[in-house]
Amino acid sequence: MNINKLISQHLPIRLSPNESKIPWNDADFSQRMLENHLSQEHDWASRKLAVIERQVDWLCSQLAPGAKVLDLGCGPGFYTQLLAKRGFCCTGVDFSPASITYAQQQAQTAGLDIDYQLLDVRSYRPAKKFDFIMMTFGELNVFSAADAKSLLKDCANWLTPNGKLLVEVHSFDEVKRQGQAEPSWQRHSQGLFLDAPHLLLTEHAWDEALQTSSTLFWVIEENGKVARFGSRMQAWQDEEYLQLLNECGFNKIQRIDTAEWPSSNTFEGKLYTLMACSKA
Repeated sequence: MNINKLISQHLPIRLSPNESKIPWNDADFSQRMLENHLSQEHDWASRKLAVIERQVDWLCSQLAPGAKVLDLGCGPGFYTQLLAKRGFCCTGVDFSPASITYAQQQAQTAGLDIDYQLLDVRSYRPAKKFDFIMMTFGELNVFSAADAKSLLKDCANWLTPNGKLLVEVHSFDEVKRQGQAEPSWQRHSQGLFLDAPHLLLTEHAWDEALQTSSTLFWVIEENGKVARFGSRMQAWQDEEYLQLLNECGFNKIQRIDTAEWPSSNTFEGKLYTLMACSKA
């Protein structure tokens, strides 16, 4: 695509079917994303380690000794590594190759037996049951309503009787805010989408009927070459999350206080955490 085609694009933006998620599984992209996960200068990719350690302290109070834990969207394995060091049996699933490779290397160096799987969480099929499943940082919202329901039903089936699910979600207002944000542009000597000088133009759209926000990223190189990436997020009202979890096989749903599960500076007031038990 060239700049003339970009200029002629009509608003509101329209994403193609393959643009619902940015390319987390691309080797180069995932390596650049890993660098952001590991950074302690910001917390938009992963929380800072001091916050994660506080969260893990709380998680340990919720788990029986030696509990089997599944982290869906585990990234570089920050949670699984800390939990494994405390004696829990951990599995992590993510489809970012750089993050999984890093997590495997860290586990090997520390002498930890952690099962890491390079997979889209929607295609994961475990051979064992878990006592606790976690899905943090708004991971659920990146899936369509149908995929979110299917994944939560799978989680209910993967849990032992009265096993627990912890899911951290975006508030409805936050997803809508993102979809209604004004267009913006930035200069980068290198960035998440390209390891070379470029301009990054970002546009957003909110679909009230579908309750989805869409974001379109235009990457313009020095030579005028243009690439585009898209992502979409599903919004759910507070009561819709409760209904969704109930329909998918969970009860005893509770909202976790931010003193026990802090959301981080960047996402304060934008993310919140629910914990539920399997009905079995």
